[in-house]
Amino acid sequence: MKGSMALYNAVLMLGLGLGMPLWGPMLAWRPRLRVGFFPRLAGKAPLRGRDEPSGVWFHAVSVGEVMASLPLLQVLAHSCRDGGLWVSTVTSTGQAVARAKAQGVRSTFYLPYDLPWSVARAVKRLRPRLFVTAETELWPNLLVGLRERGVALALVNGRISDRSFPRYRRFKALFRTVLDCFDVLCMQSEESAERMVAMGAHPAKVHVVGNLKFDVATPPVDEARWRSLLGIPQGVPVWVAGSTHPGEEECILKAFLRASRSCPQLHLVVAPRAPERFDEVETLVACLGVPVRRRSRGGKGEARVVLLDTMGELAHVYGLATVGFVGGSLVDRGGHNPLEVALHGRPVLFGPHMENFREIASLLLKAGGARCIKGQEELGDSVEQILASPDLREQMGQRAHGVLLAHRGATQRTMELLRPLLERDPWA
Repeated sequence: MKGSMALYNAVLMLGLGLGMPLWGPMLAWRPRLRVGFFPRLAGKAPLRGRDEPSGVWFHAVSVGEVMASLPLLQVLAHSCRDGGLWVSTVTSTGQAVARAKAQGVRSTFYLPYDLPWSVARAVKRLRPRLFVTAETELWPNLLVGLRERGVALALVNGRISDRSFPRYRRFKALFRTVLDCFDVLCMQSEESAERMVAMGAHPAKVHVVGNLKFDVATPPVDEARWRSLLGIPQGVPVWVAGSTHPGEEECILKAFLRASRSCPQLHLVVAPRAPERFDEVETLVACLGVPVRRRSRGGKGEARVVLLDTMGELAHVYGLATVGFVGGSLVDRGGHNPLEVALHGRPVLFGPHMENFREIASLLLKAGGARCIKGQEELGDSVEQILASPDLREQMGQRAHGVLLAHRGATQRTMELLRPLLERDPWA
């Protein structure tokens, strides 16, 4: 353990020293990097009072992980009312969503950088009894530092992707040390569980509990209100393309123009994944000669393309969809969560690159609730077919929602493993 951690920190310090001359220019030129930089460097976690009971530190890297964890966060908050529940994220958007949607969370903060002094200060300030990390956030100094203080550790909704697995295997000595810190490793699937064991986890600590994303509740949707907010007339069909990436919007817009020939009332809502791309996508739409309206500030009254340039609203807007497309899948980004569309009982479309949601995509395709689109022409064809056939829309939507209902229960199974860890307090 000491050897692998010493090597890790030596490499970390070397990289830190070599990169130091670049810090100033990078922070000056890239405002996104400045967000949370100093709190993360200083390990500025919330300060728990000496007489306050210890609580739970829950880490979810960004918006997707926070949204998937909402049912579990609600149950955890109820289970540790005395000690409290704190949520850390890496992104400001993740924090905003956690504050707005996670009931019972005492406060949010930025995860400290995995530097010995940053981690030590954060742990000393918060002093949790249990640390829970969502999916596969494995930070060696943080996890080892918590374990050395006697804090219980759990990984929930764990997943080892095709892309990350070879890297973890390459550094198996280090990750065996890290995985030994955990009391419980709750995995989404048998495949991820097997990969976790291959990385060095003790088999007795690894449990297949399912995917928390299936347990997310359907957000209430006041359709008339949302159509008014977006400037979309009542009764017209809506195509929602969510979490899009560079290289996808142009394909979507051209497919929209094609579908509009047979359905001239069709409206398109585009929600880029990254907020810093809102202006870029607006310019792209304008260059194609298509009137566009931004959700945050309105626009041309006749616009049939709406740019959703707000955070935390996509899950509601999918409820307006006649058909939903999930981005990050036409380009090689691993895809995004198709259950956000299925949750509302809507037909789901996505591209061939769904590696990050392979099991979910496979279930939806097998049930007939989704279609895998290879490119622009096929995207246009599928949208036209779904718009033209109410029976097809109804059938696909019901089957997509049925997949979601059939695979619920991961929150309950996860909590059965976490409850014993809440009973001990290393700071008492």
